[in-house]
Amino acid sequence: MCRNPLSRNFAGLSSVSICALILAFISVSPASWAQAPYPQVQGQMGQYPPGRPAPIGAMCQSELVNRVNADAGRRVNLNLDSQSEYSPSNGRQGLRGRLRYGIGGSSGWRTATYDCVVDVRRNRVEHVTYSPRASSGNWPGGPGIPPRPGYPGGPGHPGGPGVPNYPRVKVDTSGRGTFNSRASGNTKITRGFVDGTGPRPSVSLRGGNFQVTFYGVVERSDGGGFTMRITGSDRGDARGTAQARLNRDRNEVESITLSGRMGRDSFTGNFSR
Repeated sequence: MCRNPLSRNFAGLSSVSICALILAFISVSPASWAQAPYPQVQGQMGQYPPGRPAPIGAMCQSELVNRVNADAGRRVNLNLDSQSEYSPSNGRQGLRGRLRYGIGGSSGWRTATYDCVVDVRRNRVEHVTYSPRASSGNWPGGPGIPPRPGYPGGPGHPGGPGVPNYPRVKVDTSGRGTFNSRASGNTKITRGFVDGTGPRPSVSLRGGNFQVTFYGVVERSDGGGFTMRITGSDRGDARGTAQARLNRDRNEVESITLSGRMGRDSFTGNFSR
């Protein structure tokens, strides 16, 4: 029976090619695979070494400096020793870790943990906290800054400690919101007011013929607004909490939230532009 030599040659070449491929595959050992670098995932959350801020690190550090300055009653130096990014929600970006702050040399500096959330679309810090909070006592060089409005001993201050550094501006902005109390019912709000220039800081809501103003003591500020303990109102005795947020240029009111009691009547209020 006649056999085709060309077929035998082709089969031989195929066998040689398959053997070459097998040898090449075997030469790439598992050790080589282990040494191959993993692909880098862009935007992956992780730790950042000290001294190399994350993209939002500088923004958070600036707001933390303002917060610690206000709590300590003096200017401090502050370092972010560790930075770990996370994703809160709705396009926000978070940063948390450990920080150190103090005055003069690094000896005797105090440590704390911090948490910061940035609205990356608006390029602003939305929320920042640190713990334990700084105090105005036990610093070298004497007792801190003298009394000022909204601070112990300042004019119009009805009692209790506050912070001296908060936006000293007077702004009002149109927007929408509501104010609810038993006396006024559910009132539509069309304008919000923030005044940090007077002897006592205040926030006001207005809608139609209705307006209410609350006065108090600023207890926290991150530079873009403040949280105020309500100690009175233009309608008489009041107690509660007010939070005011300004825009980046501090010439418009972003939001106001209120809650507390006027006499025996509880109230809540909100405003946003």
